[in-house]
Amino acid sequence: MKDLSVVIVTHNGWKRLKNCLNSLNAFKKELFSIEVIVVDNFSGSEIYDIENSYPEFRFIHNQVNGGFANGCNLGARHASGEFLLFLNPDTVVIENEVWRLLQAARLNPYFYLVACRQVNESGKESRTIGHFPSLWNLSGIQRSLRKAFKSKKPDITVNGVLFPDWVAGSVMMIKRELFKNINCFDEDFWMYYEDVDLCRRIADTGGKIAYLRDITIEHNHGGSSRANLMVASITKTEVLISQHVYVSKHFAGPGKFLAQLYLLLNNLVAGLFTALFGIVFFFIPKLHTNTLIFFRLMSYYAGAMKRMTWVSARAIKVKNSGQTDHSWQV
Repeated sequence: MKDLSVVIVTHNGWKRLKNCLNSLNAFKKELFSIEVIVVDNFSGSEIYDIENSYPEFRFIHNQVNGGFANGCNLGARHASGEFLLFLNPDTVVIENEVWRLLQAARLNPYFYLVACRQVNESGKESRTIGHFPSLWNLSGIQRSLRKAFKSKKPDITVNGVLFPDWVAGSVMMIKRELFKNINCFDEDFWMYYEDVDLCRRIADTGGKIAYLRDITIEHNHGGSSRANLMVASITKTEVLISQHVYVSKHFAGPGKFLAQLYLLLNNLVAGLFTALFGIVFFFIPKLHTNTLIFFRLMSYYAGAMKRMTWVSARAIKVKNSGQTDHSWQV
């Protein structure tokens, strides 16, 4: 058994993937044993050229673009390590930092999941932790208002470790057996919120999510998910869709109804305004993206009503069977 299995899910974004694989290839492997598993989510033929350049790594060719959760689960099924490290393909890692992350996970069994600081190549830190969604923080407007009228409390650390509600799936380490026991990532999330959902389920079992402030991994956002205008509109739409899926799964009673209604109205009203603005200023790519997002959302809501489920049509279970565990509930 290997000490660690690194699972990377990719869809295009070859330059950044190569940077990530080069950093892993530089490991001396004196501190711990490692295997690297790259899951390609139905990209182009160029992935085979990359595969030939890294003979020590294992490449798995997914037959569909089943999304992040589906790709991670596929990679985990082929893993043999005691621990799994899910890495985004636009990360660059240092062996000693990964070793320290692994040691923290091993020496603290109540750390069910561990993560660390993420900075880009310029040293700017990303916010990769947060609170679980509630009726009071579903939208950017709500979060801005809470930030403006509520005094900010300092993050509480214990020996340099934060215990947030959730951490981003871009850098996430978990014991392989535990990952299996909590039923892996939920593939009803095609992209986004699968990490929040996993942390929610871990928290429900009494496990701790540990964020190590003194360990750092480079993460340069915007690889394959922001490759062009069309791709950006798809991924940003999926953020909004996954919110509905999360609420459907984890909210209950009147709170679920109110949350779904709020998300629906907020997306329609705010989305229409930004879409019209994008039509007028169509020559500005970022603004035009809002128009594309709005029309994609309209298509999603129409399809959701037809299928009677909040789950994205891109989710693998919807593609394969047209069925889902999360029934249509407002």
